[in-house]
Amino acid sequence: MKPVSEHPKIEVSLEKIETSQHASFHTGVYKQPYFSGNWHYHPEFELLLIVNGQGKRLVADHGEDFEVGDLVLLGGYLPHAWIPDARFLEESSEKCCESIYVQFRKDIFGFHFVDVPELKGVRKVLQASERGIKIIGKHRMEIAELLQEIPKFSPLDQLLKLIKILDLINLSGYQVLASENYLKNSFYFKSNRILKVHEFIMEHYKQDVSLEKCAEMVNMTVSAFCRYFKSETNFTFTNYLNKIRIDFSKKLLINTDMPIKEIAFECGYNSVPYFNRQFKKIEKISPYILRKSAKD
Repeated sequence: MKPVSEHPKIEVSLEKIETSQHASFHTGVYKQPYFSGNWHYHPEFELLLIVNGQGKRLVADHGEDFEVGDLVLLGGYLPHAWIPDARFLEESSEKCCESIYVQFRKDIFGFHFVDVPELKGVRKVLQASERGIKIIGKHRMEIAELLQEIPKFSPLDQLLKLIKILDLINLSGYQVLASENYLKNSFYFKSNRILKVHEFIMEHYKQDVSLEKCAEMVNMTVSAFCRYFKSETNFTFTNYLNKIRIDFSKKLLINTDMPIKEIAFECGYNSVPYFNRQFKKIEKISPYILRKSAKD
């Protein structure tokens, strides 16, 4: 076996997309023995085609199997991960995982460009992608072929191809992935201080996330930070941290066969009984019952 656990380690992180000084968006090809399985998010939209590989795709509170030809468009700040099938983790495996992707910000079109009547379909698709969409329908193969060709073109032609693809997605049809409740319950921050703390939690949730460290990071005393955090999020700092951890544990319970003890450790809990108590406090059921009901 490769030097990974039986179940691939899944970490949460803010991914920073590096773009060329000659381009306002990023295109690329990922080709490795297996997908990393990192649970991450970034401000950019992401259009991604699976060229080779299979496993479980997680997008926000949605999870399903993926295989060759899987094609999705994900909005900015939408957490996601591709967890490879266990066969790709075997040391003797000659299999590899490959994807082609485009990552872009909405402002690459300018502030008013997508508002023109001719791009009504593009606006609709970008809005729907806030919950993640799986592209289906009669134009899916054409979209996949265009996406595979994009890395070969000049930056200007890439942008024109991207607009064409987004329009075709609207004509082709798509399946929305994350639930409406996910967006309603997602965290949107007016405060840059709270956003900075949120990103720190998302990157370090498996470790001992210190209240004092977070307060110091935004240049506040602990007492002032606690009051400010509660006023901005309607959560105490501890409750917010537990919600982030429990939310991720639910995805592992539903979408993997990892033992509950291992899931607790993966989500930053050193004590399984404490994890069980926090889970039941937030979800009103035990981790075992959640997993059982999801599989029934």
